[in-house]
Amino acid sequence: MILLTSTAEKNEAIKNQYPDLDFYSFPCIEYASPEDDYKTLDAGIRSNHLYEWVFFLSQKSAETFFDRLLAIGGNFFNLSNHLKFAAIGETTKNFLEKEVNMPVDFMPSKANSEAFINEFTTKYGYDFECAFKVLLPRSELAQDDFKEKLEASKNYLVDIVPAYNTVIPAYSNDEIEKVKDQKINNIIFASSSSVTNFKKLIPDFDINPAEIQSIGPKTSKTLRELYPEAINIKEASEAKLNSILSAIC
Repeated sequence: MILLTSTAEKNEAIKNQYPDLDFYSFPCIEYASPEDDYKTLDAGIRSNHLYEWVFFLSQKSAETFFDRLLAIGGNFFNLSNHLKFAAIGETTKNFLEKEVNMPVDFMPSKANSEAFINEFTTKYGYDFECAFKVLLPRSELAQDDFKEKLEASKNYLVDIVPAYNTVIPAYSNDEIEKVKDQKINNIIFASSSSVTNFKKLIPDFDINPAEIQSIGPKTSKTLRELYPEAINIKEASEAKLNSILSAIC
């Protein structure tokens, strides 16, 4: 059995895509609005003409950006003609191009922050007479030094705006015990948050009998920090759930 720890919506999509596999859905993440109820994000969208780029480091941040654009009475014609969009990976890129019909001007070769910063600053690493402004909608709880590293490389100015929050779903004791009773062969973690929340929800879970599937370096790092006893962590060759599932199959 394969334990899925993403949002309920993502878990359901995976189950539908791979109907022959035996899944158990245990969402460890729910999305919620940021504490300011989108005020900062809405202000950033209204001021989009002040920016050269919008960076999307997740599909959720892209979804929320365009949802809020419409919610505040705008449309795509309200976006500045010079504005460019960057996506961290294929999933986000596909959403922008296929769902929103918005071109993606930059995507790194690997779906992680380090590759994003290195490749973006190499490609757009010229000197600027004035600050090169970037709008970065992202999770309110994101904890990394993406902004600091980018601003240190050249004359960039990054404005982070909270686009969404991640919270831990509520479970009864019976639901938790039911998960512990399953014979789990694989556990898929598609984000650091899912690892952290899983540990909080079931702190005494014996993770070693299962093969642990990580979507990328950041998630693997969190796994090793929270589960130093884990002996079987596999990292995906590409930061995609399909890559993980293909390896399992």
